[in-house]
Amino acid sequence: MSLHLPGELEALRELLDDWTAHRNFDMVVAIGEDRGLDHARLCWEALEPRGLVSTVCRCRGRSHRGPHGVRQMQDRLGVRVAAAEAADWMALTLGQSLVFGSLGAVREARVLAEPLVGLLGPDADWRANGYAAHPPPDGRNASWSPVTVWTFDAALVGVGDGRTVVAVATGED
Repeated sequence: MSLHLPGELEALRELLDDWTAHRNFDMVVAIGEDRGLDHARLCWEALEPRGLVSTVCRCRGRSHRGPHGVRQMQDRLGVRVAAAEAADWMALTLGQSLVFGSLGAVREARVLAEPLVGLLGPDADWRANGYAAHPPPDGRNASWSPVTVWTFDAALVGVGDGRTVVAVATGED
């Protein structure tokens, strides 16, 4: 039994589409039904149609940053995020420029982050690819394991209450 109002999911998707269309950096946000896939497969399926991951390196001499398959994606989504902290992580993923580190839209992004995280419930299982968007707990510099072919990326993937959420922000300098 869903605790969400009829039409709430569609309204949230429309708001997210509008949000991602007006950012000055690339972003993918995918909401789906839980089909029993792991975090890595969910992330791969959200990114591959947009050309953000590839099994073939197209770097032409540069070192390839993104994973070449789901197994490598699994290794890169190694940071467990507590469900109680997921809204903060989501707001930072949706609201900042990874290239310039500007946090100007994080407050506005929280309006989307809280209901988006709420879709998955308080027991959701969240994973991230590191600390590109969210500060590390020990105060060190940001670090992450790339999940796309872009220079900068931050991924947050969650599963819970029969739904999935994949949010990936990218940037290129």
